[in-house]
Amino acid sequence: MDKILRKVINKFGIKGNLITVEENNQGNINTTFVLTIEEEGQTKKYIVQKINVNVFKKPDDVMNNMELVTNHLKQKMKTDFSFTQTTLDIVKTVNGKLLAQYMDKGKEKSYYRMYHHIDGCISYDTLKDCRKPYIMAYNTGKSFGMFHRALNDFPVKSLVDTIPNFHNTPIRFKALIESIENDVLGRAKKFAKEIHHLNTMIEDCSIIWENLGSSILYRVTHNDTKLNNVMFDEKTNEGRAIIDLDTTMPGSYLFDVGDGIKSTCANSFEDETDPEKIFLNLELTKAYLSGYLSEMFEILTTDEIKYIALSIKTLTFELAIRFLTDYINGDKYFKIKYPTHNADRFLNQYKLLCDIDSKLQDIQDFVFEYLKNMELKGKVR
Repeated sequence: MDKILRKVINKFGIKGNLITVEENNQGNINTTFVLTIEEEGQTKKYIVQKINVNVFKKPDDVMNNMELVTNHLKQKMKTDFSFTQTTLDIVKTVNGKLLAQYMDKGKEKSYYRMYHHIDGCISYDTLKDCRKPYIMAYNTGKSFGMFHRALNDFPVKSLVDTIPNFHNTPIRFKALIESIENDVLGRAKKFAKEIHHLNTMIEDCSIIWENLGSSILYRVTHNDTKLNNVMFDEKTNEGRAIIDLDTTMPGSYLFDVGDGIKSTCANSFEDETDPEKIFLNLELTKAYLSGYLSEMFEILTTDEIKYIALSIKTLTFELAIRFLTDYINGDKYFKIKYPTHNADRFLNQYKLLCDIDSKLQDIQDFVFEYLKNMELKGKVR
């Protein structure tokens, strides 16, 4: 792989000595490398990613979206002093392109991109890695809230869908039903009870999508708001940058809120198989929402506020059915480490979904109470 990477970085005009290559295995989709390069007596770090074209079928669209968004954020860095984040700094090829193409001996084309490494920052896979998890939950919510606020005046129609229907819950559920009907590997029948229960939830979990573009506005959304997509300052623990912008496209803020909370505030990873360890931490959820709402309370509409708790349920429902669909279809989308990996992921998310469903009213009550207190303090929406 080092030989390929040397050829790739040459396409980006990087002429220094390649000292180290580290593969970053945090993502489920693209292949990511951290490169240390010595250039003119200085050591610099870069991020190189091989784009998964099975997922992102139009990589040029991905990068065009990314350039538009990062340019907007860079302008905010200059003009809005309340925006305290930085953003990805894309390295273009020697021909001024956003992507480098590599053709292997079998004439298979691959696409690579390159960024400057964001120094002085750290990311976390789980809040359990942090010394002060509640503060970090707050900072995570605040970071994504700041990201949304900075892009609130961005012309959303200038972005394209990098993955069409990504959060179209009814279509995701239809795909699950089709996979069950085909059941190419005979895997569906052992989940009959869970599938029946999911069928009772689809109506509620379709509300956000079915109202998108009417009472729920189209916004610029990240669509992968995991904890490890926030880069935190090593000294202050404040959010410095939101990364992994592949799926930044038109959508609902609720997609990001729901996804962020269910992935950040769940007690365990999506790979956990012990049911006793799989639940949503309510206090971490409240901390996360406090951070997010501190940035967004003046921007959110009535329906966006109304469906915050439902968004957590909806995004968990969606990931659960995606894991199950992929397992039934033969594990074609998500990377797996063992044969029943996606089945375990589904059962994890299903257990989390049931727990979230039992806490929806508590979460929504907290949202209303927080916003009421903001109004009492004179911070009127």
